[in-house]
Amino acid sequence: MSMPSSRGTRTDDRTRISVRLRETCMPERRFDHVRELEALGLAPPDDQTMHFLWQIVDEGVLGASRHVELGNQLILHLIGSGSDGVDRARRAAAFIARTRGQDTPVIGNSLDLLLAGIESLPVDEQGATLRARIEDWSKGAAARKSALVDAGVRHLSQARGIMAFDYSSTVAAIVLELAKTRPDLLVVVPESRAIAGGARYLEEFVPAQLNVRFIPDAAIEHGLAMCDAALFGVETLRADGSFLNTIGSRMIARLAVPMGVEIYGATDLMKLDRRSYGGHRPEPAIRGYDKVLKAGLEISGIEHVDTSAPELEVVPPNLTTGLITEYGIVPPAAIWALGREKFGLGERP
Repeated sequence: MSMPSSRGTRTDDRTRISVRLRETCMPERRFDHVRELEALGLAPPDDQTMHFLWQIVDEGVLGASRHVELGNQLILHLIGSGSDGVDRARRAAAFIARTRGQDTPVIGNSLDLLLAGIESLPVDEQGATLRARIEDWSKGAAARKSALVDAGVRHLSQARGIMAFDYSSTVAAIVLELAKTRPDLLVVVPESRAIAGGARYLEEFVPAQLNVRFIPDAAIEHGLAMCDAALFGVETLRADGSFLNTIGSRMIARLAVPMGVEIYGATDLMKLDRRSYGGHRPEPAIRGYDKVLKAGLEISGIEHVDTSAPELEVVPPNLTTGLITEYGIVPPAAIWALGREKFGLGERP
């Protein structure tokens, strides 16, 4: 019997460590959906639905684009789960929009688009219609991501060092593709205790044998000195060219600008919050970090210590060199016009 390779074992170990880190860092909001259904006299979600919700609203896996994909899979699961599948799918979609989608509207919006009018169709047509809609969405998303990655690789082809802060599947794709032609590329990955996104990057970068410097986020200025650019994923893009990402992003941008390090947000234009044209730019949601900060501390009265802080923060356009999009590298000031061209006037969500 063949034995598993040590490399494979190390990769499995890293994955388990990364999952444990995320379980420690993230809240357990999925159980709020259980309580909502109970209050309506409905049966609780099945195990598979709860796993999807753990992955999405509790961010058991990371990345807004990945959460959109998982939302699609959840809808397919629910629509085939029984006579009340459509109703459960709509309730789950609304719950995701209120939680994970609060600062990342593309997640809730994509579910709304998939489910729009589905309850008016004959029951025997609903599954096929949803499968067709999801297939179209997936093909479009793949094409946009491919164009975005190509644009990023071309633009960053001469960079000697890249900082990748907080996990984004889009940023990971750019870095991995760039490294194919730049084996000397240095990738600096700071670890953020807010969400353990650095460990998630290592799961992809280490097996690809990239030259990685993994540093604590307190050493970000040191890491930036080795880089020409810092790349961020984008949770939400706004019409003024600002974007939301995990806390720590704005701090990095403020440090980077005077150091001559360029700042890029990598985003599909589908993440543009069209409500921002009408002034809808709410403050990011606040969450508690008890599990991150209090774990292992045996201090009398520590339960009274407040650990609340934002989950995301706004990176303003004046600190951003450009947005890497499926349309190429777009300066923040051009997002307003580009979004209106893509979506029309953009005054309504």
